[in-house]
Amino acid sequence: MMKMMSSSSTLELQLSHLGDQDRPLAYAELKSLAELDAAGFKLFQATWPTFPAERRIAILRALNELGEDNLDLDFRPIMRECLHDSEADVRATAIVGLWEDEYETTMDQLIMLMTDDRTGVVRATAAIALARFAYQAEVGELEPAVGQRLLSALLNVTIDPEQPLEVRRRAIEGLGYFAESKEAQAAIGRAYAHTELAMRESAVLAMGRSMRPTWLPYIERELQSPSPALRYEAARAVGECAEDGRPLLPALLPLVEDDDTEIALMAIWALGQVGGPGAKRVLERLVRSRDAARREAATDALDELSLDEL
Repeated sequence: MMKMMSSSSTLELQLSHLGDQDRPLAYAELKSLAELDAAGFKLFQATWPTFPAERRIAILRALNELGEDNLDLDFRPIMRECLHDSEADVRATAIVGLWEDEYETTMDQLIMLMTDDRTGVVRATAAIALARFAYQAEVGELEPAVGQRLLSALLNVTIDPEQPLEVRRRAIEGLGYFAESKEAQAAIGRAYAHTELAMRESAVLAMGRSMRPTWLPYIERELQSPSPALRYEAARAVGECAEDGRPLLPALLPLVEDDDTEIALMAIWALGQVGGPGAKRVLERLVRSRDAARREAATDALDELSLDEL
């Protein structure tokens, strides 16, 4: 009688299939990476570096999609391991895959990547990911000392001339959540005065995240900016302000008809975040729009309002 294949042999076969670029990625083999025991994880660690870089990136992207569709599949141990991968795009993809990881140790790893990684794309991706920890700090879900450690790291990056602009601007966005920090708010003000448009875009988003009344006139100004990028970020900033953004509704409303569809969709999303009778009336009109994208966005925004009203 043929002996049944051992679990380790099964995993070896699954890993060999995963690493074979000539084979399509199979759900069962990808799913196995969420179920590794200690021995299986060691086998993964030994096997993973032998996969071609393009295959490693493809696998992580597939895992990200699976994880978003099925929250029961936990690929975080795999993603944490891949933060040390030799390939920059693999490290960046692993950072994205840790979108729901709230461990302090993960935050510290991201801080190290933001500060010291060899490539700008990984540093920038880490800075973006750190924004969720900044939000946790602001709402009291992190210990004060941990939040201060993150705040100091983000501030240091914004003033480091050796850091690429993309990294510094993403750090500014994270600082937006530190509404009570004078240093963070001053950094946002300096970013808004920057000569580079990209930095000003990030400053406007950070203003919205701060939800400070002092920033509302600046956001309102950029809602009417000739720059599509600034109008987009200003609309997003209004949404970030939630109910506090209601004074900006008169300036926001014209953007739902903006020629740039992305700006219009962001403005519609913002209406759902801001809420109130005025926003609801506009959304109810937009659900009858002939434009499918605007109609769908308005429907989603109304659903958001309905949840808030429960």
